[in-house]
Amino acid sequence: MNILAVIPARHASTRFPGKPLASVAGLPMIQRVHQRVVDSGAFQRVVVATDDIRIANVVSEFNGEVIMTSVDCPNGTVRCHEAAEQLEALGHTFDAVVNVQGDEPFVHPEQLQQLADMLHKPDAAVVTLAKSMPSGPDIQSPHRVKVVRNMLGRALMFSRNPIPSGDGPWLQHIGLYGFTRTALEALVQLSPTALEKRERLEQLRWLDHGWRIDVGTTAHMTPAVDTPEDLIAIEHLIAQGHLTA
Repeated sequence: MNILAVIPARHASTRFPGKPLASVAGLPMIQRVHQRVVDSGAFQRVVVATDDIRIANVVSEFNGEVIMTSVDCPNGTVRCHEAAEQLEALGHTFDAVVNVQGDEPFVHPEQLQQLADMLHKPDAAVVTLAKSMPSGPDIQSPHRVKVVRNMLGRALMFSRNPIPSGDGPWLQHIGLYGFTRTALEALVQLSPTALEKRERLEQLRWLDHGWRIDVGTTAHMTPAVDTPEDLIAIEHLIAQGHLTA
């Protein structure tokens, strides 16, 4: 399969403006994400899709490929689709597109390869990952998205609230998505739904419209950066030797 990896990055984050350019152990976050995606060797092409010239300039400085997308993209999925369309207009073709969010500076190469492998399955459409977490206070955080799967490994529900209820392990969603090219084309045509708006989770739109999402499990914990406080916590983990910068 010819798989395109897109790293959507915008400057105007509500919770953390300028997040892709924030320094993580001395390097811009977007550079760390890009390098890990390239190093995985899972994709035939890796691009950063942004609407901000400041981000584009930084990516160009470290010799990454940039696609300038519209300021009107409502979410990362639409930005990935627009990037793919621009490349296709130049004659390139792709069997699948992987969305690697720009706030995952410690995404693991094995996770990216796992997504690529899942996309190779004959009935694949939308794939993502989750990490099993022990019972504890993190399940209460609205910044930690939870997912519940059925016995076939397909998503039943995503939520910012604690699911399932009661004590015990839970699955934390990892912010990575893979789409076959035909699935991505269909998903960007879907209308928003009430559940999506209530939870502020785009993947609920896909479930509401009847799409199947396969959820693989990963042993790697890759802390995302949603807020400035998350970045401070990551810097502490690096200093303590729990994360390799």
